[in-house]
Amino acid sequence: MKQTWGVQMVPTDLEKGIGIAIVVILAVMSLVILSVILLTPGKKSCLEEKRQQSRDVLKLALRTREGHVLSFSLTSNLTSTLVDNSSVVSYSNTAIEDRGQISGLCLSICVCSRDLLELNPPEREKAVLQYASWGPQGSQLAYVFDGDIYYKPSATSKALRLTIADLEQNVVNGLSDWTYEEEVLLTYVAHWWSMDGARLAYLTINNSATPVMEIPHFLGGLYPSNVLFPYPKAGSSIPSVSLFVVNLYGPAHTLEMMPPDSLRASYISMVTWISSTRLAVRWLNRAQNQSVLCVCEATTGACSEKHKMAMDIMQNKRQDVPLFSADGSVFYTILPAKQGARGEFQHIAGLSAQPAIPSVPPRFLTSGSWDVTFLCALDEKAGKMYVIVTVCGDGVDLDGVFQRRCISCTLMDGCRFFKAEFSPNQTHFILYCLGPGIPKVTVHNTKDPSSKCYICLSHLFITVQVAVKSYFMSPVLQPMIPGLSPYLLILFVLSLRDGVPGSQSVTEEFSLDWPQVLSGTHNVALAWVDGRSGVGRGQKTTTVDPRKLGSVRVKDYLGVVELLMQLPYIDDRRIVLYGKAFGGYLTLKMLAATDNVFQCTAAVAPITDFRLYSAAFSERYLGLPAKEEHAYSTASLLEEVNKLKDERFLILHGTADARVHFQHSAELLSRLVKVEANYSLQLYPDEGHVLREAHSIQHFQRTVVNYLQSCLKHSILLDPIEDDEEEDD
Repeated sequence: MKQTWGVQMVPTDLEKGIGIAIVVILAVMSLVILSVILLTPGKKSCLEEKRQQSRDVLKLALRTREGHVLSFSLTSNLTSTLVDNSSVVSYSNTAIEDRGQISGLCLSICVCSRDLLELNPPEREKAVLQYASWGPQGSQLAYVFDGDIYYKPSATSKALRLTIADLEQNVVNGLSDWTYEEEVLLTYVAHWWSMDGARLAYLTINNSATPVMEIPHFLGGLYPSNVLFPYPKAGSSIPSVSLFVVNLYGPAHTLEMMPPDSLRASYISMVTWISSTRLAVRWLNRAQNQSVLCVCEATTGACSEKHKMAMDIMQNKRQDVPLFSADGSVFYTILPAKQGARGEFQHIAGLSAQPAIPSVPPRFLTSGSWDVTFLCALDEKAGKMYVIVTVCGDGVDLDGVFQRRCISCTLMDGCRFFKAEFSPNQTHFILYCLGPGIPKVTVHNTKDPSSKCYICLSHLFITVQVAVKSYFMSPVLQPMIPGLSPYLLILFVLSLRDGVPGSQSVTEEFSLDWPQVLSGTHNVALAWVDGRSGVGRGQKTTTVDPRKLGSVRVKDYLGVVELLMQLPYIDDRRIVLYGKAFGGYLTLKMLAATDNVFQCTAAVAPITDFRLYSAAFSERYLGLPAKEEHAYSTASLLEEVNKLKDERFLILHGTADARVHFQHSAELLSRLVKVEANYSLQLYPDEGHVLREAHSIQHFQRTVVNYLQSCLKHSILLDPIEDDEEEDD
């Protein structure tokens, strides 16, 4: 019989004595070191102290109108001052409106009065700070200098350089270039902290092959200067993009997240962490009509395809963030679902994220003739999902399983248009009332939202007089008022905020801007119109050909104009068009498509030829110019200058516009001169797509009003603006 025995070595007496002596020495040294640590006062910076306090209790940070930064405890109902306005230090450099042209950024750093910490790259001089952000743990910091990412484990620790960018090759890390900020991600920030702060995901955007746009600046010197930045136009080379994850705990180790081999991706439109080691990423093809959602392992760089779908480019869902279950086995997103004769509506769909399960149809959690527009939060413990929808109501039984209850419907009077933001543990949420009443911000408990309002902030700086006048504008809802002449109608094509196909202009959101003031001071009726493919009205199975987006939109708008002209309180002899960017393009297309319907038209920075515009935008709707030459020619406004020859219209444009380059207006003006067209022109030297200077804004508003007064010579409702009534934009 064989057995295994354990053998123990027995030490001698001498060895025992030496061992005891070593143990005693080590014990004494440990006690001395421990005493020093315990007796030495801590040297935490006040930034670290404040962030540590904020983790102890559920708190909310807010900034007052006076510039103070306050902390509000949701458990004790107490407010304390984190930083007062005398301790806030602002560093400013001259910055140009458009990110692509930035030579310096305005940066505000909140610091305690005894801790002034400057962020500077350790190995560079005169480097430009582009962005800085806190991490989720302690006082972690990530910031970007000249396209490179730097990391600090704490505010007072030494900076670690995470990337090495080649500025000569137009490579940037962690931030968007012009294309990604304006058309793809729709945000300047292109890096994402993991939930535990252990990793940082970031995009590397390479514009080495992208053509460069030059924007001239005429003021301030003997000779004009040029600002250069990568700007891909339709059909040209677009920036290449890669997604990396760097490990922040221990030695920095960077891995690239590799898309599946079968995927020919051109854009990354969404990145989000679903656990401390896994990310969800959405890749798009160049035409942006195919989307692939992948889950990537940050520890290996491997990405697996979870959902592939054809994108409805009219719905603008490229940046939608899905919600994942805690174990990552299921995710929820918004997908189109057929709802009978009204076509498809956007609803919540649950899909499996397990690689072993073959492709199965999504399981829809909601249904009906209304849209889900945003997924706010998922609370698995309570079995609840918080979403924003286009219909209000509660107690509705959906398929006998899912109950829909409206949280915001009864919380605030005069509010029917909301946005919500939930705390990480879904115990509280911030509710932004956006209209139609005066905007408010409140904080609620998710268990009983109506029981208590923690913080109630209202924008009471708006005067009642102006607010009342601003509502006196809807030609559809406002009945005829006895004793008043019919109103001049100004039709705003899309919106002042550069509406794009698929965006929503007609909402109940409160607005008090220049158009509303114009309505109140001049008794002008205003109208906004959403054409087909709008939110909340369903999508027919026969979708609109995106290559005909111009002609289809023009047809939709003209149909609405015919209805408005029949209203008794609208003067059909005085209808004006106003639009900006894509809206400016549509105003001139409508003017060219009609005869003596619109008395005056104002087009601000109009797109005139989509070959000259952003590749990401133009190709999304029209395709590549080499393959869709006819679509580009048909959509071009430059081909219709003969139809504009005898029309009255005003073109306004900033010469330093980096979004819709002045080149668009220059090409149009050149052709208008050749046909001896009747037009008015107003330029704003060195101003961008959004006017920045106060005198430029006031001049713009006065120019438009004076043009309308001149154009509508027989108007009895347009009176000159008095100096004391001028409103800044």
